[in-house]
Amino acid sequence: MRSNCRGNVLAERDGRKIIKCQECGFSHVYPMFDEEELEKFYENVYAESTPSYLWFEKVQNIRKWKKPGSILDIGCWEGKQLEYFIQDGWQCEGTELNKKAAAVAMSRGVEVYQISIREFFNRYNYKTWDVINAAYILEHIPDPLQFLVSIKNNLGEDGILIVEVPNEFSPFQLAYIKETLIEPYWIALPDHLNYFDREGLETLLSRAGFKIIHGEASFPMEMFLLMGDNYLADRVIGKKDFAKVVEMERVLRNHDPGLVSQLYTALYQCSVGRSIVLYAKPVKH
Repeated sequence: MRSNCRGNVLAERDGRKIIKCQECGFSHVYPMFDEEELEKFYENVYAESTPSYLWFEKVQNIRKWKKPGSILDIGCWEGKQLEYFIQDGWQCEGTELNKKAAAVAMSRGVEVYQISIREFFNRYNYKTWDVINAAYILEHIPDPLQFLVSIKNNLGEDGILIVEVPNEFSPFQLAYIKETLIEPYWIALPDHLNYFDREGLETLLSRAGFKIIHGEASFPMEMFLLMGDNYLADRVIGKKDFAKVVEMERVLRNHDPGLVSQLYTALYQCSVGRSIVLYAKPVKH
């Protein structure tokens, strides 16, 4: 993260600001948290469930460009995503700092590097994989640009990077807080340091030397808020709404395995969706 970060203030929380940074090209907290404190937080305290189940689509999309080979999942959590790649014949490895989650992933047959991202780059900058998946990582690390520049060294010939992040300050979110006059509810410190929308994530990947080959979103959960289901006030409502989305996706896949991907590609082009998934390759010089 550059020391001369500046930009419009989007929100304030706990004595820090979220700025739409003119220097970085995406929104982030300012001033930034200390990296060692963040690592302790993730190792001992932090726990998060993946807010989308688009694992089937990731495998199917990658097969458009790659035969089964090797894949590394950065921050693999309990290894659920990699189970889908294992079933498709991939050689799967992951990194995970959280001890309990790493143990669950290993019980599923995933080889796990139980180290921080910083340690991973120091120890394994020589290893390469055909595909690297970094889902819900970029919003948590102080310098996502340096992460992306470094991870290029770990991609094999014609390798593919998959990144997935929450889609924040999206049109649906902004419409809801404008209507209800509440503060941005998606701000979460210190776990979420960076806040990406489509433009910000595309800018970051371009600056890191990647060419985007495909983009998708996930279902825009904010639609339920706009229709009156206040899952912010009642988590039971949120679980029921999410179950409806999972069931909808199941029915669509049963009808046509590519239909969910087609739908979410269209949503990405409209910059809406709860998360953004981009597939990218390093630019060849």
